[in-house]
Amino acid sequence: MNEVIRRPEQVSPKSSPRGSRSPAYPRSDSSGTLKTTISLGRGIPSVIHSGPFYLVKDTGPAHESEITGSKNLMMHYGLHNSYLKFCKKEGKEELSSFLPSLPGYIDAPGDQDNSSLRSLIENPPKTVKELIPMSGTSLQGFKLHPGPLPEQYRFMSQMPKKKQKHKKRKDDKQNTLQEGMIM
Repeated sequence: MNEVIRRPEQVSPKSSPRGSRSPAYPRSDSSGTLKTTISLGRGIPSVIHSGPFYLVKDTGPAHESEITGSKNLMMHYGLHNSYLKFCKKEGKEELSSFLPSLPGYIDAPGDQDNSSLRSLIENPPKTVKELIPMSGTSLQGFKLHPGPLPEQYRFMSQMPKKKQKHKKRKDDKQNTLQEGMIM
């Protein structure tokens, strides 16, 4: 007979550990945005708005701007002449304007002075010295050989050994070992 009898006051949302969540007990809303009450009466459930509801903040009257979408910005900023200069369908830019540090007249086509790549391939320049293929012994220096590096070249490929710092823990272990041997 030791049954717990629950009373409606104990089960109500006001007595819950999370506090009052029921629309019957309005909460204090500090944000001031939207206050609603949900009515679950005998008829149809309804939502009652009890406060102002604004989607957009009031920013005041619109400021008239000097620059709008109807204004030609090229004319406004004085760039119309530059626009016309770069958008005209005139001839191509000279090569010397892109490479000002090269000496001589480089704007002439290569066919006129025989300096084009095609003319170089078709008529290679005549030189005084002739290219001679290398002998087998001289090519041997460029080949990789299996095995260890000869002694005379080994010092060049070795990295210098880094000195290790002595740690106190190692010194303590050595001291205890030496004391143990003495006893």
